[in-house]
Amino acid sequence: MSDFVEENQTCPTVAYQLSSVCVPVTVTPFAKAGMTTTKCCKKPTVTAGRYICDGIKNGQCVFTISQDICVEVPVEFGAVAAVGDTYVACNGASADEICPDCALNDATVTDPPVSEDTTVKDVLPELP
Repeated sequence: MSDFVEENQTCPTVAYQLSSVCVPVTVTPFAKAGMTTTKCCKKPTVTAGRYICDGIKNGQCVFTISQDICVEVPVEFGAVAAVGDTYVACNGASADEICPDCALNDATVTDPPVSEDTTVKDVLPELP
């Protein structure tokens, strides 16, 4: 028995996709009230007995403030690539060297051996 380790050979390549990227951006302004400050005007009025209060029960006072704003929206464009199913055309097998025109070169990458306990996470790089 020999100490032969099977190695998976790959031929790495890079492909590029020229794309125009577009994304609709919705800017929804909001206003958030800060800490309120209450100031008392004049002295309080004290009335004996039950007094019918003026105004609307549980009412609100409403006024409007307008402010021009400019919103800076940082947006990062990017892409994640996913590959589809792998297809193979088996062009024969032989015990003889049948790949004389296929040579190893500096760009050849050696993958680690794969065992039954190897998972996809063990052999694929993490995506950003």
